[in-house]
Amino acid sequence: MEPEKREKITGKMTIDPLSPEEVERGEKIPVVEIFYSLQGEGMRIGTPSLFLRTGGCNLRCPNLPCDTPYAVLPPYSLHWEEMEIAQIWQKFTPYLHLSPDLVITGGEPLLHWQKLSPIIQKYPYPITIETNGTISPNFREAPFYKRVIFAISPKLSNSGERKQKRFKPEIIRKIGKFAPNSFFKFVLSPANLSQLEGEIEEIVQFAPHLPIYCMPQGENREELEKNGGIVAQFALSKGYRYSDRLHLRLFPPVRGV
Repeated sequence: MEPEKREKITGKMTIDPLSPEEVERGEKIPVVEIFYSLQGEGMRIGTPSLFLRTGGCNLRCPNLPCDTPYAVLPPYSLHWEEMEIAQIWQKFTPYLHLSPDLVITGGEPLLHWQKLSPIIQKYPYPITIETNGTISPNFREAPFYKRVIFAISPKLSNSGERKQKRFKPEIIRKIGKFAPNSFFKFVLSPANLSQLEGEIEEIVQFAPHLPIYCMPQGENREELEKNGGIVAQFALSKGYRYSDRLHLRLFPPVRGV
């Protein structure tokens, strides 16, 4: 189904069972949380959405506060639930009559792109996958990923990650080519905008047709208020789009919102 089409579901949806090979391998996905809320960022801000947060990430960003350490750091993995696709779908079922978007986030959810494939194939409404832009699905092996909106949020030098690890031009080019509904999303602090400006330009040239969203760094409403105006002015000066962080304004700083 095309992302723009949003027909109501009138019955219980089913999903193909796991193949015998998958059952034999015992393939499961590490799930941190599943919840229903409003998309708080980026292109589809304000849209009712189901969130599937997977565990694990291939980056650590030592110089930045991680907003979801419980989905990244190994000690938290003891609390992740290894779930089969059918179990995940069962969690979705009570909300499907509301026609919600699906947002798959992490951590870095594309670590699990092959295991997530049945969900991408079956979910009838728009899907956003939030990614750091260092991993891509195989679009030829899994062409159904072309319908996905990838929210590409590359890490910049202020993250403390080595450039060779955080910046993969060939991955960004591939996602931009095969999933043209995607967009860039940069989390920015006013303290180093002048330094990061050139880095952003270097990154987006590999998918120049994708829209660019700038979002203020902040962990609460006060920090958002402090940084938002400066980041908005930067976005205006470059012809980029500004994204608020709606969940920080509307909800308390707790998980599952």
